[in-house]
Amino acid sequence: MKPVSIIAQAVGAWLQYEFACDHSNLFCESYLAVPIASALGAIYRNQVRSEYLHPVLAPTKQGPGRRPEVDFAVVANYPDVTCVLESKWIGKAGISAGDILWDLLRLELIAHNTKAPAFFLLAGQRRVLEKFFESKTFWGAQTSSGRHRPLLKLPGRKAGNIRVDTPNHDRQSIFNKLFRDYQKTSFTSQITTSKGVAYPESCPLYQYQAYAWQVLSPAEVPRFIPRNNRHYQFK
Repeated sequence: MKPVSIIAQAVGAWLQYEFACDHSNLFCESYLAVPIASALGAIYRNQVRSEYLHPVLAPTKQGPGRRPEVDFAVVANYPDVTCVLESKWIGKAGISAGDILWDLLRLELIAHNTKAPAFFLLAGQRRVLEKFFESKTFWGAQTSSGRHRPLLKLPGRKAGNIRVDTPNHDRQSIFNKLFRDYQKTSFTSQITTSKGVAYPESCPLYQYQAYAWQVLSPAEVPRFIPRNNRHYQFK
């Protein structure tokens, strides 16, 4: 079984178990730490750390404030990472496109610079997940070619990658905010992920699911620096 499938299954099955034990009132992002750490430990057989300093962005952070971190990292030979994962819990209030895009960009930076596998996990109640997957936030506005570029590739649905260097008009302001403090960092020109894996694939709307993706960094995809891109230049 592929790591992305193990991660989705471990978290999804654990949510089903906890739901059966009437613990759903405790569900939140931090509550996912146990199944995530167990899955990563089982796959990579090394120590799993939470809130680990981002190996690319943390060294560039200047001034006051917390340095950028990644939710989970498998560390075999400190400080090198073997695998990284970002997780998100979606509740009734939903989730912003910016939060997901920033997680994906930060994961791609690690995948590109360290060659470590990078994963993104999204979990929540099926009713809430499906509402989000049908929302304008998720699909974005139509491109000039009349297509939509969803934030993530869902199982069984065809979807393209998200352009970053020439963003669609509705996402340019989002990327502007994300790149403001990282004008000299080299980012991918498009966000590329695997197809999502859901576990369980189907369940009642009131129960819970986990979706997982691997964030990829194809060698053939060009990179760009925000300060050299006309969409992201700040005066």
